[in-house]
Amino acid sequence: MAKRLNSSRVIIALLIAVIAAVVYLYRHKLERAPEPGPVSGKLTIRFLDIGQGDAELVQLPSGETILIDSGDRGSATVEMLKKYGVREIDLLIATHPHADHIGEMRDIMRAFKVKELWDSGFPHTTKTYADMLQERKDQGIKFLKPKRGESRKIGDALLEVLNPSNDLPDDNPNNASLVVRLTFGSTRFLFTGDAEEKSWQQMIASEKDKLRADLLKSAHHGSSNANNEDILDAVSPKIITISCAEGNDYHHPHPKVMRLLREREAVKLYRTDMEGTITATSDGNTIEVTTEKQASKNDIYLTGDELAERNGAKPDSKKKSAARKGM
Repeated sequence: MAKRLNSSRVIIALLIAVIAAVVYLYRHKLERAPEPGPVSGKLTIRFLDIGQGDAELVQLPSGETILIDSGDRGSATVEMLKKYGVREIDLLIATHPHADHIGEMRDIMRAFKVKELWDSGFPHTTKTYADMLQERKDQGIKFLKPKRGESRKIGDALLEVLNPSNDLPDDNPNNASLVVRLTFGSTRFLFTGDAEEKSWQQMIASEKDKLRADLLKSAHHGSSNANNEDILDAVSPKIITISCAEGNDYHHPHPKVMRLLREREAVKLYRTDMEGTITATSDGNTIEVTTEKQASKNDIYLTGDELAERNGAKPDSKKKSAARKGM
């Protein structure tokens, strides 16, 4: 009898081990990060000229729409989205809670059917941020706070979250920015919010192999605390876009950044303050860029102050110290 009991226990233990192994393998398969595959059609990304702020419209050939940030309150973002044929938004990304990135989020959620909202999860007490969260709640929009290492396949595009991590470097909302790399075929686009040096140091240390991109959306509107040689070396972009307004109070883009980019003339630079909305189109192999307006090769490297002075707007001297500190 004892032998039979022992045999039964062994069989039960073996069955439990087999079931556990099957469950583990099944979960591992489900959690395995998706990979980019073959693509068809063309991807269109528009860096919208909405003034001093960020708003990037991603339109996939299979019909999905992604909007990254919305511009500041009062920006013509809703009208621009309608102009480009947007009817619903599959994924809305709020990179971080500063008004120049989320100011129009509430109006966008009211104007379009939004299926899902991603947020950095950084706690903020402003009315603008509270309004965005309340509108999302009122409409029952799916809400996620993705972290570094997570990914999502949308149509033929792969989105990889590179920031923030669970361990933020400080209490600066900029360093909690959602940084997302989008891969379409063999072309890669890096959207950076306002990520500053401390978050970049974390990403370079832990995600360096995933930072490579053909097109880099310059972080923090071309400020010196978000753009340096280490960052450019890690990303190694062929194209850089800067979103900012002419004559902005923060003096973007910064002189130090413009000098750095002038030294890397092989990298093509585009700016919304000089060229209007920037459109990048990818067939999965190459990226073509067009702009609403033209800027000369020399003018494209003007600093924010130089551009304002050339066009008759004298920069605010009281704010120059902030600009020199990398604002």
